Amino acid sequence: MNSKKNDVSCLLLESRKILCIQPHPDDMEIGAGGTIAMLSGKGAEITCLTVTDGSAGSRSPSDDPDQLAERRRIEAEAGASILGVNEMIWLDFTDGGYLPLEAVRGEITRAIRLVRPDTLMVCDPWLQYEAHSDHIRTGLAAAEAGFLSGLPNFHPADLQDNIQPHTVELIAFYYTSRPNTLIDVTSTWSLKIEAISCHKSQFSAGQGFDYITRLTEHALKLGEKSGCKYTEAFKVLSRSQLHIFEAAELE
Repeated sequence: MNSKKNDVSCLLLESRKILCIQPHPDDMEIGAGGTIAMLSGKGAEITCLTVTDGSAGSRSPSDDPDQLAERRRIEAEAGASILGVNEMIWLDFTDGGYLPLEAVRGEITRAIRLVRPDTLMVCDPWLQYEAHSDHIRTGLAAAEAGFLSGLPNFHPADLQDNIQPHTVELIAFYYTSRPNTLIDVTSTWSLKIEAISCHKSQFSAGQGFDYITRLTEHALKLGEKSGCKYTEAFKVLSRSQLHIFEAAELE
């Protein structure tokens, strides 16, 4: 079921080509896995871009960062395959709060112009109390890239490589506390959980169970609001709503 608060929000499930941007290997599955699986099942082309290498994602001091990064790449590729993702792009910036915003924005802009999606998905950088700067900077970089990627004088180095500007129609923010779109993912919830379970470095027995339980409880609570069992929430905005749009919180 979709929220009917605005016309733009209802367009998400009509997307035909999606670039889903995640800060770390596993954020796509956690934040939007059910919707990604649904869109893929409807024939949409899905590309997943991962910004960091995931090398900081362990509580064990004995884990080698390079080995962990490789393990997380393998896990992410397995999870993406379950959801029906067509292509994976890896930027391999260092995990753990070291992201250079302008460099990430440039790489995402280039990816947008190469993939040429109608819709971006990314974590909401304006989530209240978000403490992980990888999430904040990834979301900000993607939002700005989505807004400016159609302008030829923005990131002009792409033009020198004959990579042409491209205008994105929608941006859908997952991990949001101000959703305007609720997607019924009951039919694909099992695929979402199966994909999350591929990330054994993050969700092994005793390590991630409580988190998956909390994720499920949140989806059920959202489902009560929209009249279905499991729901994923997004803040969906058009490109024109990403700049000087005072009513964004009301949409």
